[in-house]
Amino acid sequence: MAEAAVLNLIQQHNKPFGVQGLVDNLQSQGIKKTAVQKACDSLVESGKVVCKEFGKTKLYIPKQEGLQVLSKEEMDAKKAELKQLQEQLVASHKAAKDTEAELRSWQSSMTAAELSANVAELTTLRDSQAAKLAGLRNGAKLVSPEERKQTETALRTAMNIWRKRRSVFKSIWNTISEGIDGKQADLFEEIGVD
Repeated sequence: MAEAAVLNLIQQHNKPFGVQGLVDNLQSQGIKKTAVQKACDSLVESGKVVCKEFGKTKLYIPKQEGLQVLSKEEMDAKKAELKQLQEQLVASHKAAKDTEAELRSWQSSMTAAELSANVAELTTLRDSQAAKLAGLRNGAKLVSPEERKQTETALRTAMNIWRKRRSVFKSIWNTISEGIDGKQADLFEEIGVD
């Protein structure tokens, strides 16, 4: 079983394989490395496969005898066919890329309902900004007393928190820096403390 699978793989791909490459390709069939090695040795002995050694590495190559040899005209025809198929492939890839780009542009554009909602939202925003601008031109105060009071309260709270953290840092720093020589300002500058 292993011998037939190895021979089939080598002939199907028609390229040199090492033992590990064969094991990797035949792993799905549950064939282990020792079985592959034995099958390769058996195939070499029976003359179905050629073994070439490169140092410690052995490559197993399918026999090239009996393969059809193309004439120059047939080879030129195959090359022309290959070139034509490659051109078709490039054209197909380009068409697919263009179609994907068009699809992305359609997906990223807004629907009519989304556009009308967006226009209504922008119109509302414009009107509110125009009213605010008119108030500024007339010298009106835009900050209400409630907003001003809230902002001042938030500032006082933030300053109190900052003062507490600064005093905690200073007490910790004074404890740590009792035995340090030099100026405290130079040390602060060196370690990046403000």
